[in-house]
Amino acid sequence: MTDDFLFVSGWAGYPELYPSLAGKGEFLLPFVGCSEGEIFHRLDVSPASTLIGWSTGAHMILKRWSRVTSRFERIILLAPFLAFTDHVPETAVRAMIRSMRRNPEQTVRRFHADCGYAGRGVYREGDAEGLIAGLEYLRTSRAMPAHPGGSTTILVRGERDRIVPFQATESLRGVMPDASCLTLACGHYISGQDLADVVV
Repeated sequence: MTDDFLFVSGWAGYPELYPSLAGKGEFLLPFVGCSEGEIFHRLDVSPASTLIGWSTGAHMILKRWSRVTSRFERIILLAPFLAFTDHVPETAVRAMIRSMRRNPEQTVRRFHADCGYAGRGVYREGDAEGLIAGLEYLRTSRAMPAHPGGSTTILVRGERDRIVPFQATESLRGVMPDASCLTLACGHYISGQDLADVVV
């Protein structure tokens, strides 16, 4: 996989989930490592030719679409969505917020397991408030991208995704007809190896 990329990760998408990316490209972790504004700034100034976003990261990219589509040669959106609560009940997000307040480590590790991550889930002490802020963000954030062209765009989804339903990608294809769509034999978590097969 090329080193010339910017990766915007998902909710609790710690770099430990992607060891094969260590030392390559630029990795941004929403809410824990970077605010939305800081991520938007990196999207505006990054010299990378390939932009990759996973889940919440893909959503943030879609919110900045009019800027990024003319800046990057290729954009790869993993498990993307326009609005999370269009496909997942807001009550489920609220329940996860309550769970984060009670036991954040257990909640994050369970989430990673639900994503299909085979290793032991990752959680860092002190990250709970940032992660809760991320869940609050997902309750209301909405992207409305136009597709002026420019970048080669690939939408990637896992056929066993238990977090973001297929319908989310289908809704996105309706507003981005020029994008190609790839379905992988995985869950919500798309491994570094699977990613390397896409980013060739």
